[in-house]
Amino acid sequence: MVYFFEGLIMKPILYNFLIKEVVGKENLPKDKAMIIAANHNSHLDEFVVMPPVVYTTKRRARFFADRQHWHEGKLVFRLIAKYFKSIPVDRGKGKGDEALKKGLRELENGNSIIIYPEGTRGNAFDLGRGKVGVAKLALRSGMPVVPCGVYGTQYLMPKGTHKIKMKKIVSVKFGKPMTFDGDAEGENNPEELRKITDMIMSRIGTLIDQEYNPEVTDEFHSSSPSSPQPGN
Repeated sequence: MVYFFEGLIMKPILYNFLIKEVVGKENLPKDKAMIIAANHNSHLDEFVVMPPVVYTTKRRARFFADRQHWHEGKLVFRLIAKYFKSIPVDRGKGKGDEALKKGLRELENGNSIIIYPEGTRGNAFDLGRGKVGVAKLALRSGMPVVPCGVYGTQYLMPKGTHKIKMKKIVSVKFGKPMTFDGDAEGENNPEELRKITDMIMSRIGTLIDQEYNPEVTDEFHSSSPSSPQPGN
């Protein structure tokens, strides 16, 4: 199925002016929905990750989005969030569970999910400590997690601006799917959730040639005002 906006508008612009390479599309399962776990440095990330997923798997992909910025902010962001049916996330510790429930329903309906375990945009030079929402979603759904490394968007739409620079430098890399067997006991085990989250983040780091250190909590991740994701 070809989607009008993605096919006639997004894809030509992205592939002609922004995306230099997409690596690892063969790692995207075509027979089931998936959780795409990516690093996060720019508001462009959703839109360079989504097209390869949609066109390779022929299924929709939803993304988690901060309610204040995407769903209650400027008109253009509200329209984008509405069109792509993004999943609103409320700020604050312990407020991500409702978003995870909505993400789980999307997976059950056959739509893939894009999630940023870091919880907010980083500084493009270090990976932030992953939040365990991605592990909860993986265990609850039983769906594969595909690690995704994005590079270049931080230069085209840096943190703190909404202006886009047109330069074909973006690299999107998909790693091999990761599956996790779990049950209610595992989901409620903080050590197990941390272990799974760190495994996913390490794979993302490998894709962008960055070492992941789960013991480091950077201020730019804990204090940034943008797009927190479910999990703590």
